[in-house]
Amino acid sequence: MLINPWVRNYEKDDHAALGRVREWAANKLGSNVDYGFGYGTWVFIGNETVIKIDPEVGRSERFSHELAVSQLEIPGVATPRVLETGALEGRAWVILNRLEGSGGYNVWPGLDAPARSNLTGQLATALGHMQQFEPDEGMLHADTTDWAQHIRQSFNRALRAVDAIVPGRVLTQSQGAFALWAESLEDRPRVLCHGDLWFGNILVDNEGGLAGILDFDRMALAPADYELDMLLRFWRYPWNFVPEQLEAVYAESLDIELMKPFVDLCQGDLSDDALSARLSTLELIYRLNLVNRFGWNDESAEMFEAVLSGDWAEGLV
Repeated sequence: MLINPWVRNYEKDDHAALGRVREWAANKLGSNVDYGFGYGTWVFIGNETVIKIDPEVGRSERFSHELAVSQLEIPGVATPRVLETGALEGRAWVILNRLEGSGGYNVWPGLDAPARSNLTGQLATALGHMQQFEPDEGMLHADTTDWAQHIRQSFNRALRAVDAIVPGRVLTQSQGAFALWAESLEDRPRVLCHGDLWFGNILVDNEGGLAGILDFDRMALAPADYELDMLLRFWRYPWNFVPEQLEAVYAESLDIELMKPFVDLCQGDLSDDALSARLSTLELIYRLNLVNRFGWNDESAEMFEAVLSGDWAEGLV
């Protein structure tokens, strides 16, 4: 059974504009619309097309990443095509073709071990093709040519933002851990990385095979190991990603052995220690940004303990 309870993400926005936007989307799609899902994006799904709308006003380049990969071709795997762009009441929007398939998080629990291995292998192969695609860099609006500098700047910004929120002991530990891990931040060739790869952004066909990849909002030209960042986070804490109705199904971490095709693709000549350190820097920055957004709590403390222990990539390499 398909589970799609994402309407709750719209209810908490509580924007007076949302009703007007939904009415406009229904007229634009020419059909009954269903709520889709996107963190920080309003998504409306029609019979043949999908509209994504930025809730914030004045960000005209919000969906430039979708445009940058609109011509991406992956053999046997569908990716979105941009059909139209525009703005409504100052909010950027984009219309994409609707892809066929079921959300990966719905299908995964019903797959047996060989089918799961086959699906992850197919996804790794698709990412290999994606890494060969060269998007228009002007549409990415992010300078990551010096990866080490980019990560250091991201860490420093995140740390400053939570200076008055995170306990001093954790701040000190974070600085020490980052200084140690940052030694591994050597530059590597940049490739196209999806940047938000979890089962909510893949589509699966009736045979359990990979049918499509969605949502390129967070894509980046980055070292190949950057692709492992979100993948590992989802693998460790899948219940933090899936709909509420499926949280119990994903109560345990996924089988880390199934990450091997992705590691083989992305690790390259990095040593295991270097890969672990690089992924730890990204997870630390991610956790700092979450605290800045949602505040400090017991879950934050637990997550920081997991990262700062140095075992974030345990079992992966």
